[in-house]
Amino acid sequence: MKKPLPDLSPSERRRILRRRDDDLLPNFQDLIDGAVQGILVHSNFRPLYANDSFARLFGYDCAEEIMALPLIRSLYAPESWPDVEQDYNDIIRGATFAPIGRMPAVRRDGQEIWLSVTKRLINWHGQQAVHLCAFDITRQVEVEATMMDNEQALRSILEILPVPVFIARRSDGRMMFVNRKTCLLLEQSAGPLLKSRSSDFYVDQEDRQRIHSMVDTIHDVRDIEVHMKTAQGRGFLAELAAIGMSYMGAPATLVSMSDISKRKELEDELFHQANTDELTGISNRRSFMNQAEQEIRRARRFGRGLSIIMMDLDHFKRVNDTFGHAVGDITLGTVVRASLESLRESDIMGRLGGEEFAVLLPETEQQAASEVAGRLLTHIRETPIAMAEGTIQCTTSLGVAELRPSDSTIDDLLARADVALFRAKESGRNRVEMAV
Repeated sequence: MKKPLPDLSPSERRRILRRRDDDLLPNFQDLIDGAVQGILVHSNFRPLYANDSFARLFGYDCAEEIMALPLIRSLYAPESWPDVEQDYNDIIRGATFAPIGRMPAVRRDGQEIWLSVTKRLINWHGQQAVHLCAFDITRQVEVEATMMDNEQALRSILEILPVPVFIARRSDGRMMFVNRKTCLLLEQSAGPLLKSRSSDFYVDQEDRQRIHSMVDTIHDVRDIEVHMKTAQGRGFLAELAAIGMSYMGAPATLVSMSDISKRKELEDELFHQANTDELTGISNRRSFMNQAEQEIRRARRFGRGLSIIMMDLDHFKRVNDTFGHAVGDITLGTVVRASLESLRESDIMGRLGGEEFAVLLPETEQQAASEVAGRLLTHIRETPIAMAEGTIQCTTSLGVAELRPSDSTIDDLLARADVALFRAKESGRNRVEMAV
């Protein structure tokens, strides 16, 4: 409890109160001496003050051993001395002020360490001096050096890979690394690429988001087909693989990609050749049967109707024998084109062999299928077949069957349509018959 002050003048009362408050303040000298960070004050590298923490940073037992040094030059690595001296002169002149920096230092036993330091110009009892606070960051620098070595090794490995590879920062997509193959594929040199973002090269940004989501979920994404574009705007189909990683201290995505445009074109061409009748361009027998099986499963799953038309060209052998196989090929092509003009896009036409064709009619019951067959019959009959000597006409016989619950496969449905086709041919051709 404070004692009451006697009757004093206002000035004496203020002086006594200040002295009393000063007695209650902490001893700031003790705080500085016992600070965790190393503290040093020097003028032209002659020590004016050091605390014990600064002494221990350099392997000395106490601050007095630092103060006993004529100069603190021995605390610096010899090769860094010119820079240290220049830095001191700049601070004294007030030319520069670096609040936080790093510097190499040398302990008493010769071991080199790294310090994080702050420096400022102060007035020390009437003379200019530099006040320095320091932390030991040697371990941090070693870890950073190891990470840098690892990243340099990674860069070297990625650079010699025979496939395009890039690393993009997750936060903003900024390209952080590109190898030579990436430069060639994206048609841009490394400098501009490293100023760009990965999003610049995706045709659809949803593809980029999808890949990032997959990386977050399963970490390792492979064999994803994505439409990409070069720096010049040329589009291509790429096969991507991606994995999440940390690069230069930031979350990033490592992506490898290959231009598979030509390969895809070749695959599509091979698929087309394997599933298309070379002469007419419609489905061949194998492709038609596969599509028919799929349509049967769909019709049963959704309870929809499905019908099929078997079609045979009348007296086609006579055309080949009379006019030659070239005219026969023209006839087949003309009949197919005329048929497609009478069908919907959803209808599937296939050549089963020779002059025999089939038409699959999804979501079509028998009566509607009969009407389609009638249109085919008429349109084909009225379409002339052009040849060098003039034109000829071709007629067809058609058999129609509707899918039944008892039909287990497409062969069952085809068999009933084939029976109806046989009746049409036996009944004089150029007609439509319905399966019974």
